[in-house]
Amino acid sequence: MKIYMMTDLEGVAGVADFEDRTEDTPYKRFVRRRMQRLLTGEVNAAVEGLFSAGVTEVIVNDGHGAGYTLDFEMLDSRIQVVHGHERPTWLPLLDETCDATILIGAHAKAGSPPATCYHTMSKSIRDWSINGVSIGEMGLQAAIAGHYGVPMIYVSGEYHACEEIQQLIPGIVTTAVKKGLSRRSAISWTATRARRMIQDDIQAAVGRCSEIAPLDPGKPILFRDERMEPTWKEDDPRDSVHRIDEHTREIHADDIPDLLTKLYGYDRDYRAQSLSNEEATQSSVAGLLAEG
Repeated sequence: MKIYMMTDLEGVAGVADFEDRTEDTPYKRFVRRRMQRLLTGEVNAAVEGLFSAGVTEVIVNDGHGAGYTLDFEMLDSRIQVVHGHERPTWLPLLDETCDATILIGAHAKAGSPPATCYHTMSKSIRDWSINGVSIGEMGLQAAIAGHYGVPMIYVSGEYHACEEIQQLIPGIVTTAVKKGLSRRSAISWTATRARRMIQDDIQAAVGRCSEIAPLDPGKPILFRDERMEPTWKEDDPRDSVHRIDEHTREIHADDIPDLLTKLYGYDRDYRAQSLSNEEATQSSVAGLLAEG
């Protein structure tokens, strides 16, 4: 059984504010380092639960910010990790070969006070919707997976994020590791308890995998993109993109891959394969030969 795990930072227990990568002071470096450890601990707990439930392959997407938030040296050795910037698509290797997708460290979508660190992709977005249904980052991940017939079966993160995804995907298993008191404050379970909860709940999610339907927003796609500030000041030359006003545009797409192509310029037919044990062995032998 193959699981695709997306990760984010703002929904992790013990994190109560946005990561600041602009100020390089000893204190800011300490805070970022602690955030990395907290996220990595929750990911490892999820991985342990997955393999205990019979999963055989886990791909982890280091999905927050710079794409290098997980502590590589602390990660469970059984996983493969997608990381870095300038990716060919937002969720590389998420396709029909996966049995399910999950999310660790989820935050609520834009406009969700008092959820901690609520936003959708960036603070500039007021709302996203697909065919009239408001979505955040979780919803987009689930829709991408749903295009390939893959269900989203589990989310851990902030309480309001868990409520959000439960309304979108009936039967999904969630673990609320903290609850927002405001956009920059929360009450959290300790790291030890949060990890234990994640490990236990994710095993239950694997057991219910066949009961949870993939998210299907329907076809064609009408995507509505609303911004906080005036953004769309000129009409788009593409027939599929319509400016409603300076704050709002709509994108017409055939399906989810077509939407991602029009939204971000991704290649809709891009495919990548995970590393095989054979490739890993060949790489190790090549390295030894080069050293010799």
